[in-house]
Amino acid sequence: MPKVLRLHEYTGIDGIRLDDIPASEPGPGEVRIEVKAFSLNYGDLDLFENDYVFTMDLPNRFGDECSGIIESVGKGVTAFEVGDRVGTLPWMNAGYGVDGESAVVPEQWVAPSPDNLSPEQACCVWVSFLTGYYALIEIADIRKDDWILVPAGSSSAGQAALQLCQMVGARAIATSRTDENRRFLVDCGFERVITQSEGQVAERLLEITRGEGCRVVYDPIGGSFMEEYADGVAQDAVVFLYGAMARQPTVIPEITFTQKAVVIRPFSVYNHVYDQESRNRGVRFVHDAVLRGVLVPRVEKVFALEDFRAAFEAQAGSTSRSGKLVISTQRKRDTQPG
Repeated sequence: MPKVLRLHEYTGIDGIRLDDIPASEPGPGEVRIEVKAFSLNYGDLDLFENDYVFTMDLPNRFGDECSGIIESVGKGVTAFEVGDRVGTLPWMNAGYGVDGESAVVPEQWVAPSPDNLSPEQACCVWVSFLTGYYALIEIADIRKDDWILVPAGSSSAGQAALQLCQMVGARAIATSRTDENRRFLVDCGFERVITQSEGQVAERLLEITRGEGCRVVYDPIGGSFMEEYADGVAQDAVVFLYGAMARQPTVIPEITFTQKAVVIRPFSVYNHVYDQESRNRGVRFVHDAVLRGVLVPRVEKVFALEDFRAAFEAQAGSTSRSGKLVISTQRKRDTQPG
């Protein structure tokens, strides 16, 4: 029987168990994937505390980003066949879940894995790059020489945003909580790095952009941080608020943003992937860019399945990040993670 992760209680990481369960047969329109690797996302941590956008009857599966091989298809499946290398897209996966050795997933939430990626890389593609694609490419239409502010630049989402900026020649400025990430962020290609410990974020933005300000902000933090950069955005700027890392209500600098005609967009990849045409556009764009080596998913560390607790503790406790944390179903526990 395959080993899978299931949440038994809404008690954080303590509520997770590694269970042996019978392999499920895919129903109509579903596929079963032999999972090779899956990645961790911050939303998982909210789910474990029953503080996510959906709730589940427990015990239940969780996770929505894996890579693997199709091992069985249900009635009516036309896009995939047994043996295909695939990855799973972000979707509201209550009652499904892919974190484990086997997963059943509706066909529409599966995409071909780019052939140039390892399983560990392939499970890190869709959440970060699709989120960035819809915000920065489709909506903001970022272009050469645009100034883009990317708070939490070392996160997987921040790294995806940077690479999308580099694709079109836009100039990305990162913020980071601490100085320890500065060299990493500069080496990745950010034009400038502002640490929040420095203060005066808005002043630094105006200095860097020579008074122009940032046309786009890709903000996963919220809270009071918006006030820190408000004076540093451009006229008619757009702010994508796609996370709440601050863990407090977002304070909107109403007067400053009104004077600059700033548009604030509470944003999620789920706003777009449920429309089939939009989902197909995003998948084609990202798949092609990854195949060409223009977009490259970053993996920071790989854990064995049996070391799931250490992996989620690392996800919850990290103050710096250089890529995604991944759990491989192929890695043996006595292998040093990394």
